[in-house]
This record gives sequence, structure tokens and C-alpha cells, in this order.
Amino acid sequence: MRPVRALLPVALAAALLAGTAPGALAARSGDTMPNLGDSSVAYTVISAYEHIPAAARDTVIAAAQQEGYASRRHEPGTESVHVVPDPDHPDRIVVAETFSSAAAHRAHRRGPYARNFAALLAALGVTGPATTVANYSLATDDGTGRVAPSGGDDGHVFTVVAEFTNVQPAYREEFLKVAKADGYLSLTGEPGTLGFHFVPDPADPTRFVFLETFTDEAAFTAHLNGTPAAAYLDVVAKGHIVGPHFFVTLATTGFDKPGGWSVPNRKA
Repeated sequence: MRPVRALLPVALAAALLAGTAPGALAARSGDTMPNLGDSSVAYTVISAYEHIPAAARDTVIAAAQQEGYASRRHEPGTESVHVVPDPDHPDRIVVAETFSSAAAHRAHRRGPYARNFAALLAALGVTGPATTVANYSLATDDGTGRVAPSGGDDGHVFTVVAEFTNVQPAYREEFLKVAKADGYLSLTGEPGTLGFHFVPDPADPTRFVFLETFTDEAAFTAHLNGTPAAAYLDVVAKGHIVGPHFFVTLATTGFDKPGGWSVPNRKA
């Protein structure tokens, strides 16, 4: 694999010199790999990479896009890859991925695309991945067994990762029910809500992470002001649950900085 690693920065530099901005949708058919939808149950991994040198930011983003493209194209167990530059911290990006299983994620981590990406980051002095959660998401259901699936996308979507903690046993069942219903009703009744993954922390039963994707920020605002989200936030307040902490922007109070735009999985 050493020759491939050596050539990777050259290929990325060529792509950047061609004039395609890292955050732009590719113009030519076949240049991007779309993300798949799922049944709302997926092995979900959300990580951050930090201390990206300013001069290497475009290269890192393009490398992450290329890894997403190759992983989606060549690794059947990879269902979606959302690369989200932190809009408030230029030296940081978030990568949110879903897989068909934990085994598919392990295969991805051992594969050439993840290893090439890791080698480039190490050479540039980038730290990470700092993983906020890695676990199976829970089905978004209406309480009767009906499940609303998450949809696929072209990679250029408004992406929100929210953490809630201090879900105590007395409120856990109610919290789970209302969170699943929030996902179900959002996916079935809000056209701007594309994806919804509700992920318990396997190491902390009082902590949960949400990965949600929207057509745009206005769709997130509509979701926040909708009835399903209001019912969910009522339980959060009643149970003294702490949150949201928005992982993309590191915002800990309010809803003014919930997330950021992902970039498409683009071939270098």
C-alpha cells in the first residue's frame, strides 16, 4: 500500500488545481457517490478530526471526500458518509458514517481507503478520530411497530449531531418512546427531514446521540418548531436531561448553531 499512499496527496492536489471547491457539488455525472437510505437501524459512527493546518484544510476535506466516495463505491457495507467541515473552527471536520453492521465498520477501518486517509492525516499532524459514539441506532417507530426509514441524499445536506446526557432510569422508557416517535413523525411528516438516527452510547446508559440530516437549515428550523420535536423537548425538560450539545459546532447552549453543511462524496 505504500505507493498508493505516496500518490494520494498528488491526486488530491490535481483535483484541487482543477478548480472544484471542496464544498461544491460536482458538475459531471459519475463524480459523486450518493448516500443510501436505511431502515433507520444502522451502525453509526461519528468522529472529529482536529488541528488541521490552515494550508492543508482543502487537502484534508478533499481526502475525506475521496475516502467517502471510494468507501461508498467499493465497500458494500458502507451506507452513508457525511463529511462536515466545522463552520466555527476551520481546523476541524466531523465525519458521520452509517454501516450495515459493526462488522462492516471494522472492515472499512481495516481497508485501504481508511488507511490511506489516516496516513495522510498523520503526515499532516491532524489529530483524530475523536469518536463521540459508535453503536447501532434504534428504529424510529410510532409505537405500533411501524418504522419510518431514513432517506438517502447527494451528500450536500445540512447535518446535525446532537448529544443528550443525564437520562435517568425513571425517564429512560419515556425518553426512548418520545425520541423514536420524534424520528418517525419527522421522517413521515416533514419533507425537509431526510435522515434520523437515534444512537445510545454503549458505554453510558444515560447518554444518547442523534444524527439528523435535512435539505437545508430552514428544514431543521421547521423540524425544531414542529409538534414531534416539542413533545420530545418537553420530556427533556421534565426529566432534567442535559442537552443539546451540538457536536458539529461544539455549541452547548441554545439552537442557534446546530450543525453544518456536509460535502459530497467526490472522486478525486
